[in-house]
Amino acid sequence: MQKIRTLIVDDEEMLRNGIARLLTGCGEEWEVVATLSDGKEALDYLSGSEEGIDLLITDVKMPEMDGLTLITEGKKLHSFRALVISGYDEFRYVQTALREGAIDYLLKPIDREEFRKRLAEIRTSIMAERLKDKRWSEMEHTSEKLKATRQIQLLSYVTSAGLDISRLGYWVEEFPKGLYIMLHVSLDTPSAAAGSYTSKDWAAYGYVLENMISEVADTYSGQLNGCSWCWRGGDSNYWVLLYLGKPNTEENEPPNTVIKELSRRIRSSVSAYTPFTVSVACGSPIEDLYLLPDAKEQAEILLHYRLLHGGDRLYGADELRMGVWPAGDMLEEPFVQLSVRLRQAVEQVNDAEAAELSRTFFELLGKESSPQAIRQIVKNVYILIHSAGIEREGIPVTAALEKGLQRLNQASRLPELKEEIDVRVKELIHLLREARKSGSMEVIELAKAWISAHLHDELTIKAIADYVHMNPSYFCRHFKAQTGQTLLDYITGLRMTKAKELLSNPNLKLYDISTQIGYQDVKYFSRLFKQTVGETPSKYREQLQ
Repeated sequence: MQKIRTLIVDDEEMLRNGIARLLTGCGEEWEVVATLSDGKEALDYLSGSEEGIDLLITDVKMPEMDGLTLITEGKKLHSFRALVISGYDEFRYVQTALREGAIDYLLKPIDREEFRKRLAEIRTSIMAERLKDKRWSEMEHTSEKLKATRQIQLLSYVTSAGLDISRLGYWVEEFPKGLYIMLHVSLDTPSAAAGSYTSKDWAAYGYVLENMISEVADTYSGQLNGCSWCWRGGDSNYWVLLYLGKPNTEENEPPNTVIKELSRRIRSSVSAYTPFTVSVACGSPIEDLYLLPDAKEQAEILLHYRLLHGGDRLYGADELRMGVWPAGDMLEEPFVQLSVRLRQAVEQVNDAEAAELSRTFFELLGKESSPQAIRQIVKNVYILIHSAGIEREGIPVTAALEKGLQRLNQASRLPELKEEIDVRVKELIHLLREARKSGSMEVIELAKAWISAHLHDELTIKAIADYVHMNPSYFCRHFKAQTGQTLLDYITGLRMTKAKELLSNPNLKLYDISTQIGYQDVKYFSRLFKQTVGETPSKYREQLQ
């Protein structure tokens, strides 16, 4: 039974001890936490108490601090009921006591039966409030569970292939605003012993893995003052969405650090408690959940590199750049840049640019002396290019990719490798061009014009989609399908182009330039400018001058 914690305050020792005996004689539910001699001493007790009290029994007239002041100041620290006892039978004291929050007023000498009657009433009131609080807490807990379940259902629907997410409306309003990271967790190829597992075994392991990944993500997100959602994407695939709070806050952990640590914890837990290993893939952090399908696609693309480099590891943006490409190759950076530009040319259905980039790429590759490194580099670029058609081919992506990689393994000369890449590039451009014939560019042009006119505002996907009267989720997909760019990349590119123009004016401060292109945080603008242009705004301005 939860006791009724009571604090007794009176400057007469005999009286406060007598009240304590009377109170404990009223039943085992009553507990005297302290008997103190004045209001100042009692206020100090309340200030240092974490649990607080349920009932304060206090005299009115006391040295240091009177009982009425004690009630007023004490209620700033804790919530409790107050019973005032005094020898002063004056109405103004009764008035003041009731106004300051006392629930009753008793005169000295205390009538024992009257005291017990008052305590019984107080006990009934406290128990009723506790029951109400308990039921309210249970209702809140149930509501939170239902909300979390609804959110996971939404996320599962949004990330499911082939479903019409345009019917979901403004679904992101179910979630807090801020920075998100999406991880794709996939079971690696099981050992030969797994061949003896029954369907019940696999079902049990699937349940265990989902709960394990969810628990690890919840624990880690809690340490970061964030939250997470976990759901199953297929027989051996799981998704984790991590919320990190407001973006660009100095005290927040850097997203790359968060990705690496969460990946490590998930992989360690799975390998320690199951006979399996998992690989984790993660694209760029997002600040708008309407970009969730893009984050999902990035993670799926990165996970394809497992075909080349094996399981039980993290495939993230940094890992793709620094770990997947052959280590120690002096030509690593140009290969990365050319590969990314080649994929962009495919997405933008630019035949001429794609052909020129392929020619430059293989000319550079011809200077590489290691046959093993050459084949590895070509496989990497093949996976990257292949990802441009990930949602449009209507065939199993992994199966098609594996066949392509097998053909690259069988090629014995550099021209054969180039031919395989060029054929794939032409196929993808044809597929994309055909897909775009059925779509309208009119909406895209309207959106682009509106974005240009509002570049200085805080642009949101919802605001842009509302202007062209489209569902935000559908508009994001339509924009990328028609332009080969994500909406965010397009806006960032437009803003950086405008920033370059403004930097040519030496009279404009960086803050002025930042706000004119829609960034209120100069540090964030500078970091984004360097990521996009390769130089800080100040360095770029120096070079212009």
